[in-house]
Amino acid sequence: MRVRATLTFAVAPEGDTTLSPILETLYAFRGAVRYVAWWCVENRVVSLSRVHKSLYKALKGKHKLPARLALDAIRQGIWIAKGWLRNPRRGRRPVIKRLWMVLTPRQSYTFSWTEASILTLNGRVRVGLVYVERWHGRYRDWRIKEGKLLLRDGKLLLHVTVEKDIETYKPRDVLGVDINYSNVTLSSGIRIEVKTFKRAYSLKRQIEAIQRRHPRGWRFIPQVRRRIKMLGRKMHNVIRDACWKIANEVVKHALASESAIALEDLNGLRNRVRDKPRDWRLKLALFAYSKLQWAIEWKARQHGVPIIKVPSKGTSSICPRCRGQLKRDYGRTLRCPYCGLMGDRDHIASLNIRMRDAQATLIAPNPDDTTRMDEGEVGKLGAGFSP
Repeated sequence: MRVRATLTFAVAPEGDTTLSPILETLYAFRGAVRYVAWWCVENRVVSLSRVHKSLYKALKGKHKLPARLALDAIRQGIWIAKGWLRNPRRGRRPVIKRLWMVLTPRQSYTFSWTEASILTLNGRVRVGLVYVERWHGRYRDWRIKEGKLLLRDGKLLLHVTVEKDIETYKPRDVLGVDINYSNVTLSSGIRIEVKTFKRAYSLKRQIEAIQRRHPRGWRFIPQVRRRIKMLGRKMHNVIRDACWKIANEVVKHALASESAIALEDLNGLRNRVRDKPRDWRLKLALFAYSKLQWAIEWKARQHGVPIIKVPSKGTSSICPRCRGQLKRDYGRTLRCPYCGLMGDRDHIASLNIRMRDAQATLIAPNPDDTTRMDEGEVGKLGAGFSP
């Protein structure tokens, strides 16, 4: 399994005099990308060969880009135009404002962890990179792929993509993971409490309160804009931090038992609440279930843990012991009227996710063991419940 990661390095620390040619190149590159993107949209052409044939000489002449940077500008412009043309709800034509450019390894840039050589309008420029062993050291044996140079908040950053082929182990069991607004429940009985999404909702309400206090001026008063930006950044950071911490915890439990991870397929979840009250929709918008699932999947791939998605329909309403329809007993507790099994709905959902994955081809039981699994294994699944 091929795993990719993107590493961020600060470029040219204070006192470095090589920033000027790099910034000059970024501005020229942005102009070239704008030209390519608008030409592609105007002519409805996104073929690399056709765009290269039509614009390559213009980019080298008008924008004075070296040959390799001209090719990179063509690729980047095609990406932007293709994304706009394929959007069924596209609005105005794409406007490129950010200063960033894609870099091809060993051609547009060379990379050696503590420094990089970047191709500019005036030739190659060698710059230093801020290397942190704690963050970057674990990827030293990964292959270097494409890079991205950008200017953000006055700081020049280099994003480097690295990849590695990691073998997944053969799992001995399946760990079902049920993701909820306030917790993440594992089929092993472990519950990870999550207060992050409530915290993000509180920060969002603070932003809305400020906007109501300044209904017209919040866009133009510098102090108000800074406060809103600070709260928005904090909201984003707490969600991202929690997603990675929860992903680490889930993968740690899977590795301890040499289990595969089973997740629900939650695509289309937001479409189901379009007619719900605004508070519901806002909470679901801040419930970063996709980001959390992606973090779990990435961490699992990094450690060679097999991962499979299963349908989400009925995971919280079907009995994991007899497959009967569950009835609500009290609070979040469900009871099966057929076999008497009773338990928390989140734990029941994680068990159903685990069993659906176990029935797939990942860990298919032998025909001779089917009866024993149905009687012994399902009984074991219900061991934590009240009969």
